[in-house]
Amino acid sequence: MFKLFGGSLLDNLVQYFQTKLNQDILITFIIDMVVVLALVGFVLWFLYKYTHKKWLTISIIFFGFLFALCLFADLKILYSIFPYLVIAYLFVWIMYFIPNMRTLFDELTKPKNVKNFVNNEEAQNELIKILIDSVTHLSERRIGAIITIEKEDSLNTYIEKAPKLDSEISKELIDTIFMPGTALHDGAVIIRENRIMCAGAFYPTSETGSIPKTYGSRHRAALGISERSDAFTIVVSEETGNIAVTFDGTLTEKVSLEGLRVFLKQNIIVK
Repeated sequence: MFKLFGGSLLDNLVQYFQTKLNQDILITFIIDMVVVLALVGFVLWFLYKYTHKKWLTISIIFFGFLFALCLFADLKILYSIFPYLVIAYLFVWIMYFIPNMRTLFDELTKPKNVKNFVNNEEAQNELIKILIDSVTHLSERRIGAIITIEKEDSLNTYIEKAPKLDSEISKELIDTIFMPGTALHDGAVIIRENRIMCAGAFYPTSETGSIPKTYGSRHRAALGISERSDAFTIVVSEETGNIAVTFDGTLTEKVSLEGLRVFLKQNIIVK
């Protein structure tokens, strides 16, 4: 009788632990699948929405957390595909940084006697004066314009698709480019150091809901490039003549000329 009771109790305990084990495996499997699906969704959303280098840091932290989760939670499916995700991730960033690497190579191979325009305060002030004079002229006449200053992130992707100029910057050239009726007045001017690299450049527009609906394509394009690079962009509204600036994914509207001068002083890099 005791053996039967003991055997029955033992069987019950074995059955209990088997059921519990099966439940734990099922729960782990569900968590594993949810994390995998969430990861795929995150990668697709990230590639579609963001190409700014601040997301490089965020994504590295995310992958580190994901790897730790694989180890501690024993997520076998995610662990098995993790190496392939890392390879795909590295490939995407290599492709993204190719323009930057090309710019770095150009800088390293540049002849030593070529002067970098923004390497001293006098040159910086001269560039700021030209931009202030041009923006003043355009604003007073309500001529729409979008002027982007390249900083550390290369804008070669957009320069290569636009009509090339590679001309020394001047007020007269900027005024002429944005004159209504000219072939290039709708797009953006991209400035690198003391040169206008191109005109008529077009950027992906921002999809953020924070930008007022009254703003047109220039403001949305300016905000779009600020979300994808560290570039600083000036926008002149053709409806009101108001000046706006964008950088780091933000848009500041109704900027005064003195305020613009301060922004330029902060965003023109002096090496």
